[in-house]
Amino acid sequence: MIEVINRSPINIINFGDNLHGGTLPPVYFEKYVLPTYIKRCELLHNGGKFVNAHWDGDTKTLLKYAKNCGLDAIEAITPKPQGDVTIEEIKENLGDDIFLIDGISAVLFDEMYPLEELEKQTKQLIKLFAGKLILGISDEYNASLVK
Repeated sequence: MIEVINRSPINIINFGDNLHGGTLPPVYFEKYVLPTYIKRCELLHNGGKFVNAHWDGDTKTLLKYAKNCGLDAIEAITPKPQGDVTIEEIKENLGDDIFLIDGISAVLFDEMYPLEELEKQTKQLIKLFAGKLILGISDEYNASLVK
């Protein structure tokens, strides 16, 4: 399938895997996911593709692998107060080479959080990830569960 993708005009490939630390312990990530990411990314990069994956929810236990995956970007890493990582931890683990796609905690759009919190997180993301950010909302939330 990768050969077919590499011949296609599609330039951006997203692994729609929706990784979450609570359902994928590091031991299984290392054994099954990491080698697959490395192999797929190498093949897709040979075809000139930009490759990203979808990690959201609690990702603290998986972030340490980000730089070794071969990914160009990671989508939907969810910072606190919704996820289990700070924006600084995300930056530390992605470094200067991996794009962050999204980054804003969805719960900050709920009326229980002051607008200033949303503004603060957005500005912090722009500052830390300038040039390597496709800004958007990470994860989802159900307003009926928040109230």
